[in-house]
Amino acid sequence: MNPEQQQQIFRTLLSAMSAPGEIMSIPARPEPAPLSPACAGVCLTLLDASSAVALTGMAPTVAPWLNDHCRAPMVSLDEAQFVLGMGKHWNWESSQAPIGSEEEPEQGATLILELDNLNAGIPLQLTGPGISGTRNIAPRLGTGFLAFWQKQQSQYPRGVDLILCSQDQCLCLPRSVTICRFEEA
Repeated sequence: MNPEQQQQIFRTLLSAMSAPGEIMSIPARPEPAPLSPACAGVCLTLLDASSAVALTGMAPTVAPWLNDHCRAPMVSLDEAQFVLGMGKHWNWESSQAPIGSEEEPEQGATLILELDNLNAGIPLQLTGPGISGTRNIAPRLGTGFLAFWQKQQSQYPRGVDLILCSQDQCLCLPRSVTICRFEEA
């Protein structure tokens, strides 16, 4: 992937973080990878030799691919700046990703999760910065996500940020967003 493509993806991620829950298309298609085009593009844009990465539930081919293309050092989950995982296998109840501290909340990890679908999960409603009123989403995040997020909210500004990827799309959930189950009237 060339620098111009990485810049396009970076701008897309900035837009997605600024508009939580809005599904964005990743504009570039990286070379074949053991990840979806969106997830591969995000990794090639954000990860480099200074990015401590932990893998959870990923195919065995992902670590060598990241090493070849990003040179990102693989670390344990509790040391990671970025965590790459499969959303359907993510264990929200026992997540040990760093959440930062009161003094350094920016030390919280960014979770980059590969999902099979951004629209076929439990309906959720978002409120917070970057959202006018409310925004409804339904990514397939698995059981325990809502309890995890509500616990994280009680520790704000500490927490993790999420980049959810599926096929050639992504959506972001920064830790500042409040999430609850969507109840139709």
